[in-house]
Amino acid sequence: MFNLKAIKDSVSSKSYDLGYGLYASNSVSKLMIVDNQVTASVAGQHLYKVTLDSFEGETQASCTCPAAEYQDVCKHAVAVGLQVEHLSTAELAELGAERAEQDDERAQLMAWFAAKPATELADIIMDLLEGSEHEYQKWSLLMSCERMASDTQTVDTSMLSQQIMLALPKEQVWDWNETSGYFDAADALFEVIFPAIATLTIEQQWALNLQALIRLNEVLEDIDDSGGFRFTIEGQLNENLSQLFNQLSWSDEEKAQWLFEHFKTYQYDVFPSVPDDFNITDTVNTAFLSLCQTGVDNLLKAGVDFDDWKQKSVFDRLISALVEAAQAQGDWPKQLRLLIMKADSSADYLRISEDCLARGDELDAEHYLKLAYQCVSRPYDERDCKKWEIKVRLALGECKPAWTLAWQLFMDNPSVNGFKQLQALELQTGVMEPDLLHKVEQALIEASQQTQPGFHRFGADMCEVMRFYLDQCTGSQSSEAQQMLEKARAWAASHSVAPDQWVKLADVIMTEHPQEAMALYYKSLSAIIAQTHNDAYREATDLLLKIEKQLKATNGNCTQLYDMIGDIIKHFKQKRNMMKLLRQHFPQCF
Repeated sequence: MFNLKAIKDSVSSKSYDLGYGLYASNSVSKLMIVDNQVTASVAGQHLYKVTLDSFEGETQASCTCPAAEYQDVCKHAVAVGLQVEHLSTAELAELGAERAEQDDERAQLMAWFAAKPATELADIIMDLLEGSEHEYQKWSLLMSCERMASDTQTVDTSMLSQQIMLALPKEQVWDWNETSGYFDAADALFEVIFPAIATLTIEQQWALNLQALIRLNEVLEDIDDSGGFRFTIEGQLNENLSQLFNQLSWSDEEKAQWLFEHFKTYQYDVFPSVPDDFNITDTVNTAFLSLCQTGVDNLLKAGVDFDDWKQKSVFDRLISALVEAAQAQGDWPKQLRLLIMKADSSADYLRISEDCLARGDELDAEHYLKLAYQCVSRPYDERDCKKWEIKVRLALGECKPAWTLAWQLFMDNPSVNGFKQLQALELQTGVMEPDLLHKVEQALIEASQQTQPGFHRFGADMCEVMRFYLDQCTGSQSSEAQQMLEKARAWAASHSVAPDQWVKLADVIMTEHPQEAMALYYKSLSAIIAQTHNDAYREATDLLLKIEKQLKATNGNCTQLYDMIGDIIKHFKQKRNMMKLLRQHFPQCF
């Protein structure tokens, strides 16, 4: 009924192993299957509720744990899926009987309540409500709203204002579960508050929704909501403000002024995007842009202090709105003037140069590139300028200077990716560097010798040299490729490289040098297993299975492989989960 394979495919091997551990330790309880839905509780750091829904072969999972906020399937859902998968026919029948018994019990309870006098039912309900402060507040608020609506056909705005404050009390909350409880209680009260607000006039609705959003920002200053528990309230408030805005009786100028005040500076962390989320009319947008232009003019007259980040932030935001409008109108000259106004860094002028080149204005692109160079203050700013200059030189047809600059950048920071970029540029320009492979090899080797232990100089370390050799020897039988293969073997024998590079080299030399290949595989496997976690154990096992498959496909002798596995068993016998996997897939080695 439930697609366990889909669940397994949706998680990392680590999450699957953790889920298996929860299942195996009997952490799953209160399992219930109704139609195509499974619910259960899983004991972890706390008790979490898991729901699995199956529809047309697809299984969706939800869980109340923190990981479910960013994972489609968490370890608790895996545990429940495994529990369902391993249910016997008898256990399924037992669950069905329990469900039928519960349905019958519910029916009897409903009949019993129906026979009770109203006063006795009221006492029962009050006892339940008084046991939960949040439920008591919720029903008390609902009662007040219904009474007001019945008496005056309206709800008191001051009472709702007070309820908003009560629903979002100022508290210091840093624990994940406490934050979840805080917003669960707030959600319950807003289930009543939102419908009550909706009965008021547009202006009243606007004022109360805005008050609630401001209050939410205030309380979040002392609440760690990295789990996003506020999203239900936040989303509804943002949506309400956006929908109410155009219904307000304000003039276009008043609406534009409100947008402008909330656009030029960030007043709140949690707020709709201004003006994008407000679906404003053309006349309001025109008035808004006019205010932005006036704001820019006033700042320029006063003299913008670009060292004052607050002033610069306001100036940049206002300019950005005008640039976007000019771009929408296809007014490139205006867009360019605005971009120049706010340019005060190398990155700003590079962006202008890129825009010019995209429009085919090569000379303008070169001009603004020169201005970018003049603003360089950090080494990587200069590197960015040089990278962009290559494209400008190519656009101007200056292939030789472009190549010279690219070669200089490579020599400053040798890497295999940089070499590949040189090869692509060589094909594009036709400019040839004499003895390119040898020069690149020497540059990579020299860079690896300069690298300090534990410090990677832009990736130009020993692994980069090995990667270079492997790239040149793979997929070719030429004499040059064979030479590179021999160099790769020598480099692997005398230097520490990445485990995957040992594996790649071993795959290449397995046929002609099986003993050396096995030694490389062993070095790689030892490094992987030494990480001491289930993902690493699974990776090591998968590699061993791949080697075995390759040997059998070529009628190779698996004796050396099994001997190597025996050595692994002796060396890593204390790693029980690794031994469990090896015993499962290679029982003959025990």
